[in-house]
Amino acid sequence: MPTIKAGNGVFHVTDIDREECSRIVPMRVLSLGLTRTGSESLMDALRILGYHEAYHGYQAMISNPRDCEMWLKALRAKYDGVGQRFGREEWDKLLGHCQAVSDIPAICFAEDLIQAYPEAKVIVTVRDVDEWYESMMTLVTAIDTPLNKYLLVPLISITNTLLHSRFRLVPETFLKAGLCLYGEDIRTIARETYRSHVSRIQALVPKDRLLLYHVKEGWEPLCAFLGQPVPAVPVPNGNSKADMLARHRACMRLNLRECGWKVVRGLVLVGVVGWVVRREGVRWRGLWDGLLGALRL
Repeated sequence: MPTIKAGNGVFHVTDIDREECSRIVPMRVLSLGLTRTGSESLMDALRILGYHEAYHGYQAMISNPRDCEMWLKALRAKYDGVGQRFGREEWDKLLGHCQAVSDIPAICFAEDLIQAYPEAKVIVTVRDVDEWYESMMTLVTAIDTPLNKYLLVPLISITNTLLHSRFRLVPETFLKAGLCLYGEDIRTIARETYRSHVSRIQALVPKDRLLLYHVKEGWEPLCAFLGQPVPAVPVPNGNSKADMLARHRACMRLNLRECGWKVVRGLVLVGVVGWVVRREGVRWRGLWDGLLGALRL
């Protein structure tokens, strides 16, 4: 199982088809706060409290990019009316290995997940809206560059698609999720989106099942809400700006590395086929079909 270090995190990269999965642990916590509100710190805290797996958006971006196949299908169904909207059966396939879930793309489905898992407790991570906006704009500015927008992302997307990379749907999935939440002009509507998102969840979830939580509050309100003893370690405070940017760069490197490996493998196969054809006079069609099949592995 390959691993990659990104910031302070280490990710194990897998290739699991969630369509073939089912629920193996109960869903216990829905963390529905927006990105950059402490969602990853909360997931780290839940892991300390024994909640496994605690699923964050990085799992779809880096750890198991094939998750994006189902996330994108869910986004298209809900926001574009293409296909059937996910119910508990579909969520159990995608998130059946998880006891907690957070961050984008999951927060695009706050109402759906609340309805699918009425037994789960709901936590909304919060912070000062202006601090949150500044943090979000750091992320947006780092990602929304001419180099990324007009060269790297299109190049990676086209190459990934042609070579059938497992990362091929990651850029499209996270771009679409962002557009579904914030529209085309995040800088203008971000603060209002933040406020309306929190208010909407407060209106949906009974008070005894909902916690608005700031990571700086420490363990006490979180553990009281979950009925857990307070650990003898500090509450995690991860995914700093530096970590966040390092992880996005790591995702880009993974994409480029996988594409590069497939190109190298393709060139080797083409060379071998050419040598065999030249030496043995084998019919090209059968070898060409075999070459195409090998490139899609």
